[in-house]
Amino acid sequence: MNAYLPHQCCPENRLFCGGQPDEAQLADFAAAHPGGCVINLRPASETGDWDEAAVAKRLGLAYASVPVAGPQDLTQANAAAFARALEAHRGSPMLIHCATGQRVGALLALKAAWVDGCGTADALVAGRSGGLTALEPQVLDLLSRR
Repeated sequence: MNAYLPHQCCPENRLFCGGQPDEAQLADFAAAHPGGCVINLRPASETGDWDEAAVAKRLGLAYASVPVAGPQDLTQANAAAFARALEAHRGSPMLIHCATGQRVGALLALKAAWVDGCGTADALVAGRSGGLTALEPQVLDLLSRR
């Protein structure tokens, strides 16, 4: 399996989750998965000095953004927005990232619980398969309130 992302994991076939890719990694992903999609969970304040959306478009990749700055943005609204982005590109290879992969795993868990109706244990399995580790206590706290 090619590593398109730092801390990459693949919870499902053609779903690559992890940290921030660079331009070369995006190009590798695009070459291996034509017509794929990038879902970026980083807010504009974290994007640095390159235009990831423009690079993705130039490479023939669809691009979606669901800005999640940190634990304070682990909300039902953002889980629903994430679910809509996933659904809009269902069937396409997807590269989903934040800075390290933690927010990816957290949103996978919250989407599983809040959108898909999974129980806490199954939601945590979904999150862990997508890289959830450090944000697990916050996710557990949020899930315990539902």
